[in-house]
Amino acid sequence: MPEPMLLPLQRTLAALVLEPEGEATAFEGLAPGHRRALDRWRERLGTYRELARLSLVEPLEDMFPVLRALLETEGAWEGAVDAFLGARCLSSPHYRDIAPTFLGWLVESRWGQDRWPFLAELAHFELLEAVVARLPDQEPPPVDGREPLRAARIVLDPTAQVIAYAHAVHRAQVDAPAPPRETTCLLAFRDAEGEARILELTEATAALLVQAQAGTLGEVVDRLGIPDFPAVETLLRDLVDRGAIAGFALPA
Repeated sequence: MPEPMLLPLQRTLAALVLEPEGEATAFEGLAPGHRRALDRWRERLGTYRELARLSLVEPLEDMFPVLRALLETEGAWEGAVDAFLGARCLSSPHYRDIAPTFLGWLVESRWGQDRWPFLAELAHFELLEAVVARLPDQEPPPVDGREPLRAARIVLDPTAQVIAYAHAVHRAQVDAPAPPRETTCLLAFRDAEGEARILELTEATAALLVQAQAGTLGEVVDRLGIPDFPAVETLLRDLVDRGAIAGFALPA
């Protein structure tokens, strides 16, 4: 089929799936034969639309149950889905990329965040565990040992991430989906069994884990005003045992 004839047909079928219902039925720019065929099979096209949209929406429902519960309570879930699909930002052929693309769209568009300022954070948290679980295996980073010496830097496991939110999104549940506004620091990582884990951190511990990747433990502990280095050692040994910290590196 010549490309000038094919493109309007592709656009029409894409609009049939991605645009809100009732807004993609004009079949503009189609060749007469294509227009007649689509007019003839409108009922079947409706079934095609339902099945295609279901395949796009199911990953969102599976990955964001708390977000969905919040928006359904407010009668806004379908509107969010329509706005996301209508933005035409899906380009990957893989279903695994639908949920991350939805998160990116929430962040960039700020959809609904005047009303629910925690929306993007909640979506990020719901996706976080799955992302950590699916990160490709990597070679362990080089370390000099597993003991947290004052002269050493922290070397996190490649799967480990320190995240800070303005809301306590880790406490949100399907039956109570609106998290309180509260600075929250979390550590996400994959343990030795390959399971994704998420730990709540104090702000001081989060700062220590981030800053001591560049500076030595002694420097960072002094900078943060942490008086009890033995307690820091105990905490860091525990994180090594859990798999969040790969070890410690001494200056070259």
